[in-house]
Amino acid sequence: MSDLEETMKFDPEEGIADLDTHLDRLTASAEAQGFKFDRHAARNELQAATFGKRRPAIARLLLSPTGAMAIEVKPA
Repeated sequence: MSDLEETMKFDPEEGIADLDTHLDRLTASAEAQGFKFDRHAARNELQAATFGKRRPAIARLLLSPTGAMAIEVKPA
């Protein structure tokens, strides 16, 4: 079983664009595939990963079947 992946745009003034929509999609995909997913933890991890960023970026969240998350943030 492969990881789930969600890619999001980050703007320093606005934060992550459509964050709730991204989290809704991850929640639905996780439920459909039997993955563990903590929406609140994902939101916190994304906010921590983008905290203090001053330039637009792309945030990528990988979710493993066990619920472990990896987040990378790269310049847009």
